[in-house]
Amino acid sequence: KSALPQEIIVKTNDSVRYSHLLRIYIDNQVPLLFCGPTGTGKSIYVKNFILNELAPEKYMSIELGFSAQTSSMQTQDIIDGKLDKIRKGEYGPKPQNFCVLFVDDLNMPTKEKYGAQPPIELLRQYLDQGGWYEHKDKEKPFKKIINTILLTAMGPPGGGRSFVTPRILRHLSLISFTSFEDDTLNRIFSTILKWFFGTFGFNADILKTEPKI
Repeated sequence: KSALPQEIIVKTNDSVRYSHLLRIYIDNQVPLLFCGPTGTGKSIYVKNFILNELAPEKYMSIELGFSAQTSSMQTQDIIDGKLDKIRKGEYGPKPQNFCVLFVDDLNMPTKEKYGAQPPIELLRQYLDQGGWYEHKDKEKPFKKIINTILLTAMGPPGGGRSFVTPRILRHLSLISFTSFEDDTLNRIFSTILKWFFGTFGFNADILKTEPKI
């Protein structure tokens, strides 16, 4: 009862399908991209699945939200800061564990002079070569990232969002989200309203009362 309305997840046919697909991709360590319009629940599905469906003793998670100002160094520092050194040159979650790296708003970073988006190129390097170079070390040794799966979400290009380079898209399995149908919206909002009135002790019958003029 302490949840906020925007945190409530109402089970629908779509949410069950997406959760099932998430389970399959994570179990098989296949990089994934959820793409769809704003308000279709892409980020919420992933975050809810990570929080409630993955065993905490087996999985750890890293969540990143890209913006126009996100840099590749910021991205690398956040990820490196949460991974352990397994052995020389190898980094990842604790032994016998897996890391789920979730990147929201993948296509938000601003393009640089030559048209690349540096944070995306960093992730692309991980998918291509299995890691990246340590920029804080003078010798720039290569850091191999192990037992880590990449999940991403983004809206369609436009309104500040850019087209993402095919160099990373070729690694990602794309699942498209569509806008909710009317029946689904009715189910979602009626469930939230019932929760709201039940939680705060309002009488739902007052909605049927005609206002006095």
